[in-house]
Amino acid sequence: MNRYLLSFLLILPISFYIVAQENNEEIAESEVEEVVVSGIRSSLVDAIEIKRENVGVVDAITAEDIGKFADRNIAEALSRLVGVTTNRDNGESTSVTVRGLGPEFNLVTLNGRSMPTVPPLWVGGRSFDFGDISSSGVAAVEVYKSANAILPSGGLGSTINMVTTKPLNAKDGDGGISVRVMNHSKVETGDDYTPEVDFVYIRNGEFNGGRWGASVSGSHHEMDNRETGTNEITWIPSATINNVPGNAVVTSSNARADNAFFYPNALKYKAMDNERVRKNLQTTLQYEMGNVVATLDYTLSSVSTDQYGVQAGTYLAGWDTTSMTVNQNGAVVAGFVNGTYFDGGIFQNDFMWAEGKTNNKSLGINFDIQLTDNFNLVLDYHDSSAGFKGNPGGSATSSATFGNGCWAAWDWYPVNVASACFRDRSFDFSNKVGSLSWGVDKNFQGANTGATEFDESDIGPREAYINYQDRSSELDQLQIIGSWDNVEGMFTESLVSIDFGYSEQETSFHSQKWFNYVRTGHVADGNPVNMTYAFLPDEVLNKVTKNNFLGSGNPFYYFTMTQEDMFYWFGRAGFIGDLNTGDGTWWNAYGPGSDWPAACYRNDAYNEFASNYPNGLVATSIYDAPTSNWGELDGCYGDRDSNSFIKETIETLFVNFNFETVTEKGQLVRAQLGLRYEEEDRASTSDTLAPTNTVWSLGAFAYGDKVGLITAPTSYTGYGSSDYLLPSFNMSFEYAENKVVKVALSKTISRPALEQMDTAVTSSVFSYLYPTTLSTGNPDLEPYESTNIDLAYEYYYKEGSYAAINYFRKEIDGYHGAGFVQGPFNGVTDITQGPRAALAVPTNDDALCQWTASQGYWACGWSNAYDWAWLVNTGYTFGCNGQSDCFADPGNGNAVFQSNSGDPLYIFNLAQPINQYDGTLDGWEFAVQHLFDNDWGVVANVTLVGGDTNADPYPIEAPEQFALPGFGDAANFAVFYENEKISARVAYNLTGEYFTGYDQYNPLWVTEREQVDFNATYNVNDSTAVFVEGINVTDEDVLLYSRYEEMTFLYQDHGPIYKVGFRVKF
Repeated sequence: MNRYLLSFLLILPISFYIVAQENNEEIAESEVEEVVVSGIRSSLVDAIEIKRENVGVVDAITAEDIGKFADRNIAEALSRLVGVTTNRDNGESTSVTVRGLGPEFNLVTLNGRSMPTVPPLWVGGRSFDFGDISSSGVAAVEVYKSANAILPSGGLGSTINMVTTKPLNAKDGDGGISVRVMNHSKVETGDDYTPEVDFVYIRNGEFNGGRWGASVSGSHHEMDNRETGTNEITWIPSATINNVPGNAVVTSSNARADNAFFYPNALKYKAMDNERVRKNLQTTLQYEMGNVVATLDYTLSSVSTDQYGVQAGTYLAGWDTTSMTVNQNGAVVAGFVNGTYFDGGIFQNDFMWAEGKTNNKSLGINFDIQLTDNFNLVLDYHDSSAGFKGNPGGSATSSATFGNGCWAAWDWYPVNVASACFRDRSFDFSNKVGSLSWGVDKNFQGANTGATEFDESDIGPREAYINYQDRSSELDQLQIIGSWDNVEGMFTESLVSIDFGYSEQETSFHSQKWFNYVRTGHVADGNPVNMTYAFLPDEVLNKVTKNNFLGSGNPFYYFTMTQEDMFYWFGRAGFIGDLNTGDGTWWNAYGPGSDWPAACYRNDAYNEFASNYPNGLVATSIYDAPTSNWGELDGCYGDRDSNSFIKETIETLFVNFNFETVTEKGQLVRAQLGLRYEEEDRASTSDTLAPTNTVWSLGAFAYGDKVGLITAPTSYTGYGSSDYLLPSFNMSFEYAENKVVKVALSKTISRPALEQMDTAVTSSVFSYLYPTTLSTGNPDLEPYESTNIDLAYEYYYKEGSYAAINYFRKEIDGYHGAGFVQGPFNGVTDITQGPRAALAVPTNDDALCQWTASQGYWACGWSNAYDWAWLVNTGYTFGCNGQSDCFADPGNGNAVFQSNSGDPLYIFNLAQPINQYDGTLDGWEFAVQHLFDNDWGVVANVTLVGGDTNADPYPIEAPEQFALPGFGDAANFAVFYENEKISARVAYNLTGEYFTGYDQYNPLWVTEREQVDFNATYNVNDSTAVFVEGINVTDEDVLLYSRYEEMTFLYQDHGPIYKVGFRVKF
């Protein structure tokens, strides 16, 4: 809190200065010549007018000039406002948190219109990417922190409305072009300098007795950078999973009452190269004839991303631990894995890639009709869409693991070259990225080669995880808004006007997902032995060594190759298999020819130097004939896993009563009483795999172990509906000149992510020991609801300057949690509880073992009563024995009995999101903005957020507790200088530590983060300026941790961004 105190203290001197200057400024006011402000100062003056004129609690930013926004990124500009912090992706601000509520709780509108989104999976909700809109075409951004019934619902934290430039409101020929060159300081494989271009051009005039206007604006931004950091480190609680051997030496200062400890699942270091291209185009046509203004607008944006890199290190999770150190919080902060067992561990050199394209389109038409002197009607309609195709990145990034083979080439078969083994791994989390070290040994037919590190000859492909998604959202919205001015003083003279209207909105969301897992010849999970290294040419790999990588304190090395080579050699070098997995050839059980989907391998691999001749690789061993087959990893998505359609319709009636009066003392009182009523219907249809029968066979079989579950493609539809009455009250009381008190009361909602309503079914591993869990979305999930109170004091003591203090409180109801009930599903019956399982009782657990006594006791050690009861049902034939509801196992031919109507219903564990939790969020906002008379200015604000929604790091079952993600304290301090020739600004931003959600086992926090940015402009003449910008010039990193700070979850180093360019005003 010392830094927040420091930020607050920075505000106090400015406040004292304000008080000291008040009387002098009042005396001198009549003597000061009026000055027309421009640039930074003009944008601050305009923003204050928006804030002051709104009866509710509103903050705003405006363009400094046509096409010249305060920051080239709208989210970056918003972060200067009190209570607003940004969320960054690869160093760029893409979304915002308002008053501690994350992007999924804030509604973003474009000219008052709701917009469709397809946010990345790790963001979720309906959050909006501000990079989709070019700032050159934006005139202002308004942040409504208190409710207004006219605005679309959905913002629990705020409603952010972006107002685009209207050509009829500008001068003919206005416009400009801005050209920048950007350098991302961490770029390595991409271009050192990438272009950014923004432009806007406006024309207007008279035609046929009316006025016309046209504007076009757009942008093209490219960025290349390298992101370095750690993997997402899951800390496994021992109370849930404990893989630590009983003979491990443990040094412990654990102070937990339950003595539980948390072991890191893996430690890897990442170097990912990113390429991003953003394009945006906005066009607006307007025509005014008499009392009618017609506006036609079209917005088009796209974002293309391409990521490729390496994440190298080791899996840990407690296996084979020799010794470990546990601190007072239960964190295993250091450990040693001896690795002297035969095969050692696996050095994982994961090649990771993600590519995707987001497209957004919006076509809208608006008629503003002044029907009478005191009645205005606005008709607004838009048809908008958002789509994403590709790999979403984040936790869903596709990866291909290359690793060591740990083979000593015994008997020269199947390969006659050795690969080193991974030994003596140790880790230490005494720093924020941890440190990792290891040793290797390499033997060729019993002789130690003396190798101390892996080299290119040791590494080969092993396994890959491939993700692909196709998601789209279509949104149609019609709004009819009327405004009646009470010029005749009807009802009461204090009633100034009534705003009212009707809205209907329909959203159609379509989501398709693919996931595929493929292997390339490794023996088994956890076993490093793999022969593919012998078929991978050493020259396609490049070994990279980094000393003190990321500040870990240790040297580190990993292997790189081009993405083209990775795709080719993963499938080609992996094609070591004889297409027969049942012949006992243990070392080639998996590969493109035997284990991959048929669509993922091809028969066209030929030597480029010999026409129509295979490229020399072989099917089984070095002694076999060459083959032209190879596996094709690129695009190997497998069968579609889910295909879901979600439709949401919302109908709304709303009204605002606007009042204004003056007290006997001349004090201005304004008030707004609003009411918004909404009806919502939801339908979710998914083509999914749903369980249809339970089945039963001997031991392990095609559908499970002893018993299993059959699934079949099915189409399942769920429905939901809601209605809401959302009142709001805003009042502004100017009790003294320029001194305003505001009060706001309201009820608001925030809708769940569309994918939370997806009825696609996923199933846990089936077991006869416990009920199977089915997970699905919930189309009947209600929105979050919040009852809000805002109290604000605002003092506008001179033009462009003010001081304010706000208190806010939100009582949040219906926060989403994991619902868990038990019951039947899809009519599935339970064969283990039916009459055929009568002999499956504990007294028969040894029966099959004894029955095989004359056959060498082959059933002992693994069989139990289920196997004996099954055998009896087969008539001891191992076949169906004439019974119905029975078929032969496709793998071994044994009888598989399936459940029928004579069996009772199977009782599943059914998991889906439900409205479950309540909580309180409150806080204070302090803000000062002062424009000095000597070309200087300062902006400072602090937001302090509290409440009872923070997560407790102690409980083992952390995901079962309620905590609201994304809220934390924040502070901003900016100082600027501006005259006719020069303008410059330095901005400091502090974001406090905040809770951000959960991984599989633990609550997660983002640590406190500071950032310093600057920009400076030199006006060469009235139309031309040159400028320079710096973002994150202090090179601050991003750090997330699990439970306690020593339990690092994710570290990212993005680095500073610098830009230099020029702007020409038309």
